[in-house]
Amino acid sequence: MKQIRLGFSPEREWAGKFLSMALLMVMFTGMAFAQQKTISGKVTDETGAPVPGATVIVKGTTTGTVSDFDGKYSINVPSTAKVLDFSFVGMKTQEVVIGNQTNISVKLISEVIGIDEVVAIGYGVQKKKLNTGATIQVSGDNLQKLSTTNALTALQSQSPGVEITQSSGQPGEGFKVTIRGLGTIGTSAPLYVIDGVAGGDINAFNTADIESIDVLKDAASAAIYGARAANGVVLVTTKKGKAGRLQLTYDGYYGVQYAARMPSLLNAKEYMSMMDETRFNEANPTYDWANILPTPLYNSIMDGSWQGTNWMKEAYNEAAPTQNHAVNLSGGNDQSKFALGFSYTSQEGILGKPVQSQYDRYTARINSDHVLLKVKDFDAIKIGETLNFNYNTKSGVAIGDIYWNSIHNLLVGNPLLPAYDAEGNFYDYDDKVANGWNFDGNTGNPLAATALSSQGLNLSKNYGLQSSAYLEIQPIKDLVFRSQFGFKMSASSYRSYDGIRHLSNNTNVTMDNVSQSAGSG
Repeated sequence: MKQIRLGFSPEREWAGKFLSMALLMVMFTGMAFAQQKTISGKVTDETGAPVPGATVIVKGTTTGTVSDFDGKYSINVPSTAKVLDFSFVGMKTQEVVIGNQTNISVKLISEVIGIDEVVAIGYGVQKKKLNTGATIQVSGDNLQKLSTTNALTALQSQSPGVEITQSSGQPGEGFKVTIRGLGTIGTSAPLYVIDGVAGGDINAFNTADIESIDVLKDAASAAIYGARAANGVVLVTTKKGKAGRLQLTYDGYYGVQYAARMPSLLNAKEYMSMMDETRFNEANPTYDWANILPTPLYNSIMDGSWQGTNWMKEAYNEAAPTQNHAVNLSGGNDQSKFALGFSYTSQEGILGKPVQSQYDRYTARINSDHVLLKVKDFDAIKIGETLNFNYNTKSGVAIGDIYWNSIHNLLVGNPLLPAYDAEGNFYDYDDKVANGWNFDGNTGNPLAATALSSQGLNLSKNYGLQSSAYLEIQPIKDLVFRSQFGFKMSASSYRSYDGIRHLSNNTNVTMDNVSQSAGSG
């Protein structure tokens, strides 16, 4: 009788295991597919036209697809997906909650900002998307957010390719602006055109009055202005009225200023040591400080009770205030629009105390536009005007070369000299004689040198008026004839006082002197 053995060979046993694994993979794959669903639909614009190439993404993942030529799409999404993002260049991104939907169609709305925004290009304005020239546009809102006393300060961080540097940190000082390098007309300054009037002063404007600033960097867009535009053009447009309800806005801030870091100066002992080292290197005997300095002063230096005078700290105006306040009123209708603006700006300098720099500026602005004749859907005859007035006062310390620079005098001042005498007056030559000083009398009090002379006792006043009026005729739609008349004037005055003082052998002023000048243009 033939015996039959039941069982599997090793080969058959391996095949069975492989079959079992395959069945398990099919089961898991089926479960995975069961956890996904397909969503389809169509993407259109506000007119109903299909949007090909629109991006459809499951929010928070990298799962996505794009719409085809007919705007249709289809995407497999996990069952846990909650939101689909629909986006397209130049249109607002739209989010749609998936829920139980399997068919989702969306209508994307055009993004107005960046597509229909216009930039000034010299001859007029052009849509930003059509402009190919080298231009930069900065909106007034972006300038205003930075809370600066000068529009060019705010423009520094928002104008790539334009070099803007301030000649001095003193309040009210101007800026050097370089757009295209040093030009053939002997200067690198660009041409400023404010509301269509060439040759204005941007430093006289409050950031709250500016609608936008356009910087024309290439020669083509600035060609209308001729040789004056060789170094580029900066177009400033002030705020205009808008149709609608009357709007009153206020923008203001108040802050304090501190020096980020003060220079490290020698104290009294260090100064004496450096002077002795200089004498030694010149093969001269060192100073006999005990005999040169008044005894009480010498003893206080030696025992460390007095470190000497740090002239920079003495002149430091800690927490120097700065503030700005601007009020704007605008309104109108389809026939007539207006905008009014008033502002006040004030800033103190952080050095020069007790005669620290002071800058105050007042501005007033009136803009209006009026439609005299309207034909169908366009304005046939239109007139308007702009009027910008500014007034500023400025006083400051000397910022010239080393022979007329208050900060230089503070940096090299002798720390052995006290700043004030026992009565609180400036320590001068007479105090040195009375206290028994016995050394070169050419060393004077640098703080007094500024506070008692025209270096710090000065005041300049500046007035400026810039206005323009235009007439615009449009006989047929989009054919515009515009005529504009501009007027600007300025006036200034300067007054300084040089007081009686005796600070050293070579600083002995025995008569008061007042200097005054004025001009207009």
